[in-house]
Amino acid sequence: MKKDVLNLEHFDSDDNTAQYRTIFKNQHGRVLYFELKLTNGICTITNCFYLDRNQGRNSLPQYRAKPKLLRTFTFEADQLLEIIAAQLDKRFYGIQFVQSQQSGLPLNEYLNFKSNCSRKKYRFLIMIGDGEIYNGLPSHLRTRLKTKLHRAVYVELEYYKDGNGVVKECSYYDRQYKRRDVKITPPQLISCFFPYSKSGIVDMLNRELCCDFTHIIVTSGIDLDSDTTPLCGAV
Repeated sequence: MKKDVLNLEHFDSDDNTAQYRTIFKNQHGRVLYFELKLTNGICTITNCFYLDRNQGRNSLPQYRAKPKLLRTFTFEADQLLEIIAAQLDKRFYGIQFVQSQQSGLPLNEYLNFKSNCSRKKYRFLIMIGDGEIYNGLPSHLRTRLKTKLHRAVYVELEYYKDGNGVVKECSYYDRQYKRRDVKITPPQLISCFFPYSKSGIVDMLNRELCCDFTHIIVTSGIDLDSDTTPLCGAV
């Protein structure tokens, strides 16, 4: 079994205290930004929020998705791993303090740097296409994918007009609901229209459905109706 170590990166602070930050994924697959300061053996959590929903937005609400179970913010430094395990659902087996070249970056730039590093790997969005071609893409695109929250989602997109596409359908299909005739749309999906291009589709799905695709592949000949296995994502 892999034993994870909590890597805390030192960063510059206004009051010259020892402040550290990191990003990690907990046992439920949620990605968190975690920030603390150490003063005379006392640890204080100064910031902590989820990064994996609507993470592409540049507005302040992305920093307000706080873990509800995190209730202890000041404690003895030797209790840090215990607090993270109990209230953030991530077990670490040691702590490593790191002095990185990103110590002087403000929060937004630090998050962008970490995001770009994680996207160096190729993650392909596979879509089944048919119809006329607009901007190098078929006018009708469908897929079954699994989000980073491990929810299976059926997605159907169409070209609309003026270079924009529309979400024709987006619904969970991995759980049985009381009313089987009602399709449940992911609540974080708030965009009906988007730029109908490869980058526009990838950006919209990453931002709205908690995915991390880097490229899109359009193919045909796959029967999505008879086989409900996700084609791409966190599979």
